Amino acid sequence: MELKGPLCYVLDYDDIANYAYQTAKKIKDSEWRPDAIVGIARGGWVHARIQCDLLGVKELFSVKVSHWGVTATKDGKAKLTCPLVGDIEGKKVLVVDDITDTGESLTMAVEHIEETGKPKEVRTATLMHIAGSKFVPDYYGVEVTWAWEIWPWNFYEDLTALIMKIFEGEDIKELTTPQLKKHLREYNNIVLSDEQLSKVKAHMGYLEKIEYPQDKVWKLK
Repeated sequence: MELKGPLCYVLDYDDIANYAYQTAKKIKDSEWRPDAIVGIARGGWVHARIQCDLLGVKELFSVKVSHWGVTATKDGKAKLTCPLVGDIEGKKVLVVDDITDTGESLTMAVEHIEETGKPKEVRTATLMHIAGSKFVPDYYGVEVTWAWEIWPWNFYEDLTALIMKIFEGEDIKELTTPQLKKHLREYNNIVLSDEQLSKVKAHMGYLEKIEYPQDKVWKLK
């Protein structure tokens, strides 16, 4: 069945732990040991902290690269919105993100870190690498073909955006939960439990995207 929207995969923290461990194993096998880790905000923060634990690194810093795009789109331009703060001069630095995707975030972050931080060496690591990305990290847990990965730290943000796209695509203002389940499968190949959808619904109500509580319907504000 051809999807009406982009293919999406919902990941959980077990997936993240597995991919992070595989990434760390490759780093250890290469016999390279970073002195500091720089996580790319927002997506790379969780992975960066996990790598600190797996690699025994105490020095953790951050840069922020924002994408002016929307959920599940391949475009969207990257912009450095928070520069590096911290002393990495002369250190071996591992720059960490969640996924390569277009590769713009990692490219921009590495260039900025090399120019301003004066590290001894910079290498990169991601949980996932999308085949065909312009940027290939030095280490990654798994290589995949393009799909929109819904990270556990991005779950409510992404589901809200995807559900709003369904309302727009179907040109409707009200859905029952069974109808929404059907559309999520048709648009994005997403299958969620009633409990998950209930939490998403409460979140969208909190954001004032839909009227809440509505026991049986999802109704746009």
